[in-house]
Amino acid sequence: MLAETSRGGNLPAEMTRFIGRQRELGEARQMLARSRLVTLTGVGGVGKTRLAVRVAADLRRSFPDGAWLVELSALREPALLARTVAEALRLPGQASGDPSDRLADHLSDKHLLLVLDTCEHLVDRCAMLTEVLLRAAPRLRVLATSREPLDVMGEHTLVIPPLPVAPAESGTAGASGDDAVSLFADRAEAMVPGFTLTHDNQATVARLCRRLDGIPLAIELAAVRLRSMSVDQLVDRIDDRFRLLGTPRAAGGRHRTLRAAIAWSHDLCTPQERLLWARLSAFPGDFDLAAAERVGAGGELPADALLDVLARLVEKSIVLCERDGRRYRMLDTIREYGSERLDELGERTEVLRRHRDHFLALAETANREAVGPGQLPALLRLREENDNLRVALEYSVNAPGDEETALHLAGVLQHYWMCLGQFTEALRWQERVLNATMGLPPAHPERAWVAFGAGLVAVQRGEGPLARALFAQATAADDPALRAHTLHGQGLVALFEGDLEGARTRIQKARAEFARLDHRDPAALLAGPHLSSVLALESDWEGALAVAEESVEAGEESGELWNHSFALYARAAARWWTDRRDEAVDDLMHCLRIKEDLGDQLGITLVLDLLTPAAVVQGRVEEAVMLLGATERMWRELGAQFQYGPHYMERRALSERAARKRLTAERFQAAKRRGTELTNAEAIALARGEPVAAPGPAPARETLTTREREVAALIGEGLTNREIADRLVLAKRTVDSHVEHILTKLGFTARSEIAAWTPPAD
Repeated sequence: MLAETSRGGNLPAEMTRFIGRQRELGEARQMLARSRLVTLTGVGGVGKTRLAVRVAADLRRSFPDGAWLVELSALREPALLARTVAEALRLPGQASGDPSDRLADHLSDKHLLLVLDTCEHLVDRCAMLTEVLLRAAPRLRVLATSREPLDVMGEHTLVIPPLPVAPAESGTAGASGDDAVSLFADRAEAMVPGFTLTHDNQATVARLCRRLDGIPLAIELAAVRLRSMSVDQLVDRIDDRFRLLGTPRAAGGRHRTLRAAIAWSHDLCTPQERLLWARLSAFPGDFDLAAAERVGAGGELPADALLDVLARLVEKSIVLCERDGRRYRMLDTIREYGSERLDELGERTEVLRRHRDHFLALAETANREAVGPGQLPALLRLREENDNLRVALEYSVNAPGDEETALHLAGVLQHYWMCLGQFTEALRWQERVLNATMGLPPAHPERAWVAFGAGLVAVQRGEGPLARALFAQATAADDPALRAHTLHGQGLVALFEGDLEGARTRIQKARAEFARLDHRDPAALLAGPHLSSVLALESDWEGALAVAEESVEAGEESGELWNHSFALYARAAARWWTDRRDEAVDDLMHCLRIKEDLGDQLGITLVLDLLTPAAVVQGRVEEAVMLLGATERMWRELGAQFQYGPHYMERRALSERAARKRLTAERFQAAKRRGTELTNAEAIALARGEPVAAPGPAPARETLTTREREVAALIGEGLTNREIADRLVLAKRTVDSHVEHILTKLGFTARSEIAAWTPPAD
């Protein structure tokens, strides 16, 4: 999935009618107008998420960079919070360094609404990240949902109460504005077509809603029961449940009410339904039927009965069926209740083991498809299961005696992490697995392969010293194929550090060794495109073209796509510099389609870089400059170290110099600024020659104050905000404010534009 494919964001469509909450909607909107952080709090099941999404949808047009929902309920590892937010924003995951800093840098110039949903189990980490982002991004607004406040300075909290129900003595039960009754009636009509509130049943419905304390989740669970009993019977049964458990109305009583409603639904389930409910709580988020069958079946629930039992849980709204029936999930509160029952059954360890084994088998299948035509669907299938893969890895790392399984799982996921650019997450898991298996011999084969995989990830993140250390661990194993891979990795380190001869020598040797061993896996196949790229950077165009042709043919024979796309890219580079430009553009367009399908942000950026000179040559100079601006932003998001060393950067700079010669400074800056504002989808469309709004004339700029001109001049000298504050004897916060004003007045988006700006003469 591409970064920022939509300016509007990623808010989900509403599947059922939104009922009531007009006061809360108004208050939340007003709070967001006054405060940059608003947290909706309240008991589980009260509708915080639904309200937050509706507020965000209402305000979306006020945020040029969109409203983005980050669902945190499935996240179990606090350290992955920033990465999870970046994934929701569709940012690439390759960059090294602190993910929070990278995220803050990306959001620094964005006018965006971020919805952090379900923060209570990560409240401290959410608070820290939110504070970092709000300080870094002055136009960012955050709307959080949590059962407790984040306790961040400047936070405004809005307690979401249950839906109102008219008191019994008022005589207005079921009247307009009685939102709890309206919700029940709406959901009941969906369950039993033709159901309506009448004079005869509205008092009973109101009584039921009062007994449920107006909690939307409890009301919706009750409405499902109309398929098998009347409203009167519902009230009688819920009264029995509350008499058994008690229903205190003091603080915390609504938690008891919700638990009572869920427990009541649980009691109405058959033993098999209860068992499956408990076992499905092992899934952190959504799952498919195959996973449900593997994890849920066994013992008192035979495999051939599971589908019928699952269907009954769907009918009872315990399990939700989504994505055209392909995926299932449970609401957080329902899952938590099931998890408690799983502990009571004493099955947690066994169920988590089955969960791990299922997703390990899925990863093994994808790995077997890595060099064939099934590669792309297998990779996309794994991406859909990312939360489940995390749970499987967590179990394997922590389960006593499962160290070798942890190594195996990390090893088979290497191809997935590399192809989809999940480098930060990959290195985190690889390091955890290596640390957990330090007691194994250094020459342990699978441990050596994981060390190599971690080294390859470190190379892509630009961490040369770490890569060398990991490659040294990998060479402890007596494995010729692994030695060849390590040599390939060392060649990439040399490439990134600008040592073209060292890179060429090592990659050539590795490639020859792969051929001698007849060793074919994704990382081995990539040696061809890498060697071609090195030869091209050395200006050996014929040699580069010959190697690229071989690699393209190998990809066509196997049906493999990831390496094949890089081979097309390498051939395009060689063809371009040997004046076969039309053929080069054809290769790049083919490559771009594959990279889009994979969501390979690094590959997309490389392709757009190479398409920029094509736009210059074709006379589309302003469009070429827009592409320069877009790819400059993309490289910044990926991390500067991804720009493949100094020789690559020099080739990239040729396009910029050529464009500057053909445009005035004003038109060049306007086009480049417009390019930085393009979404990735718009940049790709531009590269294909599809219509994208061209930059208009430079906006009229407000006059800078004397102090702002001083600050701008010091930025031009390369000083940081802290250094400027020391030079001018100002507080750093004051300088930060001046820089923001300068950017706004000049219509710029980055400090680099201020540094390049020449102030008009007075």
